[in-house]
Order: sequence, then C-alpha cells, then structure tokens
Amino acid sequence: MAKYRIILSIMGIAALVSGQCNNPTSRPEIRSMSPQDRARFFSALEKIRQNGELDRLSKLHVDNADTIHGHPVFLAFHRVFMNDFASALNRADPGVPVPYWDWSLDATNPISSDLFTNNYMGGNGGGDKGCVQGGPFANWQMNIDSPHCLTRKFNQGDSIAPFWPPEALLSMQQTCSQYGALSSGIENGCHGAVHLGISGDMSTMFAPNDPFFFLHHGMVDKLWYDWQMMNPDTRFQMYDNVNYNDPAVSADDTIPGYPNMHVKDALDPRNGLCYVYVKSGSSEAAKRLMQEVNRKSGQNNGPSSTPTGGAPTPKSSDGGPSNASNSMTSDGPSGAPNSMAPNSATGSNNASPGIGAAATAAGNGVPSADSAAKLNELTSQVSRLGGNGNDRAGASAALHDQQVDFLQNVLVNGMTPNHGLDMASAFMNRHNRFLHRHANALLMRREQQGETPGMGLGDILTGLTSGLLGKDGVVGHLLQGLGHVVEVLPQGLTETLKAVGSIAEDVTDDVFNILNLPKVDLSKVPEKERQIPYVAMLPDWWYEHNNLNATYAAQLHNQIHDMIDGYNSIQGYVSPATAHYLAKKYGSQ
Repeated sequence: MAKYRIILSIMGIAALVSGQCNNPTSRPEIRSMSPQDRARFFSALEKIRQNGELDRLSKLHVDNADTIHGHPVFLAFHRVFMNDFASALNRADPGVPVPYWDWSLDATNPISSDLFTNNYMGGNGGGDKGCVQGGPFANWQMNIDSPHCLTRKFNQGDSIAPFWPPEALLSMQQTCSQYGALSSGIENGCHGAVHLGISGDMSTMFAPNDPFFFLHHGMVDKLWYDWQMMNPDTRFQMYDNVNYNDPAVSADDTIPGYPNMHVKDALDPRNGLCYVYVKSGSSEAAKRLMQEVNRKSGQNNGPSSTPTGGAPTPKSSDGGPSNASNSMTSDGPSGAPNSMAPNSATGSNNASPGIGAAATAAGNGVPSADSAAKLNELTSQVSRLGGNGNDRAGASAALHDQQVDFLQNVLVNGMTPNHGLDMASAFMNRHNRFLHRHANALLMRREQQGETPGMGLGDILTGLTSGLLGKDGVVGHLLQGLGHVVEVLPQGLTETLKAVGSIAEDVTDDVFNILNLPKVDLSKVPEKERQIPYVAMLPDWWYEHNNLNATYAAQLHNQIHDMIDGYNSIQGYVSPATAHYLAKKYGSQ
C-alpha cells in the first residue's frame, strides 16, 4: 500500500510538470475562503492523515532534512513539496482548495489571529505533552517520527512572539536581486519565527505533521512567487547559490526526495506546477505606505535620499553591493582599490605592493564590519592573481599575515561596531563544529603519514589556523554572512524613515481600505498598541539544526529592529499588521 501511494505521488507530480498550464489553480489566503471551503479543506486533511499520505510527506521531509535546509534548494524543494501535498489532497477530494496563511498580517500579535481559534486551526496544546485539544485536528495521533499526539507549545507560554511585518518582507523582496539572496533571507529571517512561534511538532523536522506547516510554507512560497512576479522576464528562470556556501548550482539539479524532478521544473508555477496565488492585501498596503515614505523622505532630504524600497545601492555583477566611490575597472571586485585590478591586456598583475598596502589597511586597528568586508574582497582578489609565481607567493604571504593579525584582534577585542555582538563568543559558541572538522582532518593526515597521532601546541595552532582561515574556515563563513547581509535588506533605511516625519491620515485610510478593514479612530488607541513590536531572536540550536549562519541571522535581526525603530518614529504611521490587529480589537467600537 505504501509503495502504491509513492507511485501515485510521483505520477501526480510528473503530470503537473508536463507542458504548459492553461487553467492554473488559485491558492487563496485561508481567511478569504468560505466556511464551506474551509471545512472541505479540513476534511481532506483528515483523509490524508488516515490514508497515510501525511505520514509519507512527514517522513520525506525528515529523510531529506539535511539537504533541503541551509542550501539553495530550500525554496525549490518546498515548492515541489507543497505541490505534492496539494496532489495528495486532490486525490482525497478532487478540486479541494489549497490555501496559504499570510502570517505577516498577524505579525503584531499572532495569538489574536483567527487561525488559532477552533473554527480554523485550533490553538495551543495542553497538558504535559502539549497535545492539541481543540479545533479540526484535536486529538490527532501521529506516527512520524514516532507515535505521539500532535503537539503545539507556543514559544511565549500562552502567546506567540511577533513575526516579520509586511514592510520588512516587501523591503527584502525589493532589495534582493538574486534568488539566493531571497532564499537565504527567508531562511535566516522570517521563516523560523513562525515554526518556533507555534513550536511543538512545528519546531521539528517532522513539522509537516501539523497542517500549520503547509499554510506557513504556502506563504513562504508566495514570497518567492511575488518576488518572481516583480521581474517575471528573468526571475522565473533564476536559480543560484548567492549567500550560501554551496558549490555552483544548476537548474538541472535534481530536487532532493523527488528523483524525477529538477529545479527548473519548480521555477515557474504558472506553467508546470500549474497554480497562482490570490493576493491578501498585505503587500499592496505596504507598497502604498512605502510610496508615501519615499515621497516624504525625498521632500525632506532632497532628490538624493535613499528610497525605502531598497535597491538604490549600485550592484556588482555578482549581486553584491558595489562601492560607487571607488574608480573600478570592469574586472575588479566591488570596493577593492583600483590598483588591485588585473591587467586585462597582459593577463598579469604588477600590483603586489598595492595588495600589501590594501592588506595592511584591512588588517590594521580594531576589526570592524568595514575592514572585514575589505579583507574578504582582498582574499578573493589574491585568489585570482595573474603574474609570476613570486608575485603570487609574496601577495599571498602578505595577505595571510594580515588574516592572522585580523583574526587575533577579533578573538581578543571582538568586532565593532556590530550591535554589541561579540564575535569571539560567536567563534566559540556557534562555529566550533568547523574547528572540530579541521582538527579531525589534521589527525587523519598525521595518521596517514605514519606519524604519532598525539597533538602538541603547534599541531593545535595549525588546526585552528586551518579551521579558521582555510577555504571552508570560520572567518570566511562569518565574513560571507556579514558581506551579504546588505543584499537582503537595504542600507540606510532607518535614516530614511526617520526623515519622513509623519504620514497623512488619508494614507492610513488607504491601508485600512486596501485590507478591507473597518476604520479605527487611532487617537483613541494607546501608543504602545500602534507600535510595531520587535521580532524575537531565535535560539542557536535552530540555526545549527537547519545548517544556517547564526552570525548572518543576527545581522538580519539587528537590521529588522533598526527598521522597526524607523517606522515607529513616523508620526501617524500604521503598519498593515497593526491595522489588522487594531481593526479586529477596536473595529466594532
């Protein structure tokens, strides 16, 4: 029977990716569905739990967990996985709607959402085990990863920490110019807050046990889809490894868990997978606010002010931010001194002194995010040097000396300014697995060479140097996170927002109208309830279990808080998430 279900699943997926799609299915926001359609959806969920399809999906997610998280295939896998889920539902009830949950509308106060009522998905778990006891999934018994009740354990007891608001999501979408930047931003940012907010089964790799998983990942997929629709001519073919440590990727790569599926089959859901998303209004309301923010900031600062939408910074060819103040050749990396650029006419480089000077500049003083970026660019440039062997050896030696000095300064002094993040602590607590890996490699080499496997001080230092400064070392890992964070959220946004001053009442009215909400007299609402709340930092174990970069995530987290501070400084500003919450609480008064 299990084999039969797997064959059906493969046939269903294959049928949905063959050729063009003339009549794509619409995926609605769950609150826009009629009570009858929601009941039909819940009934289909119960059917796939009973027939074993839900177990199959959960097991598939568990079996491929290490290859689908923290890698470029994250969005592509979950798009195919969601369509596998939709196919299973349609085998149980042909034509059943498959909704998503726009949790950004509930970002301000998630627990107040209709979804946590018994008319929708049910609420928190109860008892010592946290078993779900209300709603359509009450008393569900699950088999993956072992027999247990469906559990939920909200991360703030009886409440849930705030999610990313619509403004943050739209800003990320407008800033990212490449697939990997968006994927890594979602993975390291907004994605985990929902999983851990609900928690219980949702905080595990068998999270598909909880139907909330599919509503959540419907929204994650919609974020990708909406980003693709911003530039459909190119983004429905775009797939890359930007912001990831993975080797080069290709749209011809196979989707983990689906041997007959390739990434290219998942890139455009309007065709092969054959569905589109129905708008919820959150992004449209955020766009209306951003238009006004851009207009007001331009009035106050002049035409050169940075737009809120993010993308004002010139981009380099690899999607990274370029330093427009430097005079660059076409081959030089962004922000690197011009003397470092290879001579394209001769194929050689005569600028070893320039490289040495750049290395000294990058390594001098207390390390900062700026010197880290310069050192990262310098490292990349040295790896592409032309010229004779002596030139390359001299430049590499100069670079390595500065890398060591830089590393020692980081370990002793920490990196500043970085919102108080202690980089030395980050090395010890978040990246020790890299050190272990390189220490083990050192032991293996000694054993293979017939040497005594014991490790002296010199061996330990050699192992640390390799682990920290090697090709896959911690320094490169950290600098990669610091260097790419600006691709996900715009620079200078907080200053732009603080320059706005105030938002006119008619713009606020537009937000309520776009969301089809009753107008609220904001003058009677306490100031605290009008503010966008901070997003909670996720625990380190989440990043480790999902192969994520904790330092990169911390940078995103700090940028989100800066962004929230900026929005909260605007008089009269009301986030779409806040409007949604206030209309629910005060709209009938």
